[in-house]
Amino acid sequence: MGLNSARPLLSIILFCLVLLASIPPGSAALPDEEITALEIMRDTFNLGNWTGDPCDTVSWITCSGAATNVETINLTSRNLTGSIPPEFSNMKAIRDINVSFCALTGTIPDFKTSGGIEILNLQSNDFGGTLGVALFQHGFLREVNLSGNPKLTGTIPSLNQADDIENLALQNNRLTSMPLDLGALAVLNTINVDNNEMVGTLPNLPSGSSQNPDGSNLQTIIFSNNRFSGEIPSSWTELTYVREIILTNNNLSGPIPDGLGLLTNLQILDVRNNHFSGTVPQTFAALPNLKTLLLDNNTFTGIPEVLANKNGLEISFANNPNIEILADPEASKSSNSVGVIIGVVVAVLVIGIGITVWAVMFRRRRKRKSEGGDQVSKEDMPESAQSFTLKEIKAITNDYKTVIGKGGFGPVYLGRLPDGKEVAVKVRASDSKQGADEFLNEVRLLSRLHHRNLVSLIGYCLEAQQQILLYVYMPQGTLQDHLFQKASSNPSTSTSDSSIVSIRETLSWKKRLDIAINAGRGLEYLHKDCRPPVIHRDVKSANILLTNKLLAKVADLGISKQAPELDADKALVNTGVSTMIKGTFGYLDPEYYERHRLTTKSDVYSFGMVLLEIITGKKPQTARFPGSKATTLTEWVRDAVNTDQIESIVDPSLRKQYVREGMIKVAETALQCQLLSGAQRPEMGDVVRALTQALQLEGEDVDTGQLTDDDDDNYQGTYYEDAENGLPRVPFSSVTGSSTDTDTASIVSNYPHTHTSWNTLPR
Repeated sequence: MGLNSARPLLSIILFCLVLLASIPPGSAALPDEEITALEIMRDTFNLGNWTGDPCDTVSWITCSGAATNVETINLTSRNLTGSIPPEFSNMKAIRDINVSFCALTGTIPDFKTSGGIEILNLQSNDFGGTLGVALFQHGFLREVNLSGNPKLTGTIPSLNQADDIENLALQNNRLTSMPLDLGALAVLNTINVDNNEMVGTLPNLPSGSSQNPDGSNLQTIIFSNNRFSGEIPSSWTELTYVREIILTNNNLSGPIPDGLGLLTNLQILDVRNNHFSGTVPQTFAALPNLKTLLLDNNTFTGIPEVLANKNGLEISFANNPNIEILADPEASKSSNSVGVIIGVVVAVLVIGIGITVWAVMFRRRRKRKSEGGDQVSKEDMPESAQSFTLKEIKAITNDYKTVIGKGGFGPVYLGRLPDGKEVAVKVRASDSKQGADEFLNEVRLLSRLHHRNLVSLIGYCLEAQQQILLYVYMPQGTLQDHLFQKASSNPSTSTSDSSIVSIRETLSWKKRLDIAINAGRGLEYLHKDCRPPVIHRDVKSANILLTNKLLAKVADLGISKQAPELDADKALVNTGVSTMIKGTFGYLDPEYYERHRLTTKSDVYSFGMVLLEIITGKKPQTARFPGSKATTLTEWVRDAVNTDQIESIVDPSLRKQYVREGMIKVAETALQCQLLSGAQRPEMGDVVRALTQALQLEGEDVDTGQLTDDDDDNYQGTYYEDAENGLPRVPFSSVTGSSTDTDTASIVSNYPHTHTSWNTLPR
């Protein structure tokens, strides 16, 4: 009887055990607030629904072992839009957040209630605003990638509490400053702030003595494409483990510290396009691992011969005007007698060359009236060019009130003619490396070259040893402004009361193609329709200007060269014009650089680099590429084309809004332009036709060159052999008067025009 009476109880217990076993493990383990946060994220980003335990069924999260908290979220490359909902902060135990390569907007949350975050990857979105102080107060942060958010601005908060950070990626934003002391980041391995708007001095970094040789230590420093100034900190000579230092395209100055030559792990040092001076340390010659040393476009005065000839070292130091190769003193002692003989020969040659150069310069400048020797007079100017007085210039610019740019020639001011038309007034600075030759060349060419895709010169001023040029004002800035989201003015360089600053819109792929086609037409006109042909010599995205309707016009003909007219068009490709090297690093034709022979194909090479810019959204000087061993932009694109991975190199801001076939066609055309042999490169006409076909693949009707309302003030392909007789002078009598020829006055006053990067020579 006792056993029988116990059977019902045993049956109930067994039933309960079976029922418990059938319940999915952890189905109620996640806190309610985390489930609510996941549901809100699902609804906000239109993610798929789920049933049951999200830890088992939601593909974009992982939970802790006991399924009591969400630990990782991975929503990369899902084209999400909108902003991160505030309920995200309900996930208190989150460790890894990856919402990269989407289109999220708004500000970046500080995640201050999620105290255990170790990895934060918000790369390639559209976040804006500034970074909150609390964002970097997470003591467990190891990896932070906020790169590729071009609206992200302001300063980088203090990083002292984030002393576990190993990799910090903040490139391709608009951040303006950073902490001056990062010495507390004892396990920092990589820091990358490339392509921002950073000002101020370089920060102190964690020394090798403060880092663990067997753990994470500082190996990669990338501070390129900013506005850093001052000298390299002396503390950097203690970066024992560093392998790469990239500082190109800043305003840095002073000598390179000798101590950098004692960093035995250093492999790459890139300081191009700065203002460094002095002698390059000879200690670099003894570095066992140094593979690349790039020193171009500075003001170095000496480089040791033993370093310049170091085996296995890729070294370049072009465009350092006064640099000399310094012989080894010890080696010179053993060859005194030979040195005396060589010295006599060299002295004779130098004297002979000096006499020749003096004679040539005397003949070129004998008509110039100024005692300074770097001035031109009105007698030198073509009659077709309109002359302004200095009083008129001051009235037009409102006494130089508003700066809109600054470049190699000098500052550029916004002006307004008496009829209300806006102009850009380019004033030569006293310390400009450009002189009378460039000034005269620009006036002479633009007074007789007229094409809808070339900028229009309004006039000039020569008074009180001033050299001033007036152009039509183009309010949409340069192609470079739009590609790299830079403001149209640099207020920090302004000496006037005000300056214009505006962020440029991101260009669609169709608009980029249209701009490239029109710029290409301008170059094709210079090469084929002008007699003799004109070689621009400084083609770059900063010299492609945009009207209000984004019509492209090629600018800056100051260093252009007229080629001798030959019987056969192809002959120019093979012979070219012998000339000194001028241009901008990154766009410079290597064949021109090596042979000092300038051809129309030199412009084609530079234009090919512009095409690579509009495809990738990267600058020509870029030397590092994610997931690739490529060290140049051309190599990176070529690898992607050869492996049929074009998507991997396309500018993320295009959001995949392009026809793949057309993108490949443009990339292949750009690579053809970049061939080392000029004879193998296409003509500009061939390039324009290829780009036109690519735009047609996008379903666009391509403008074949007819005038529009935006540019009806321009001639279509008119070139005058004799500027004095071919083009009538514009009767613009004074700033208070008006033209006696309304139609002609309209021609010079209706162009919208600006230019924020007027330099025609490398820094």
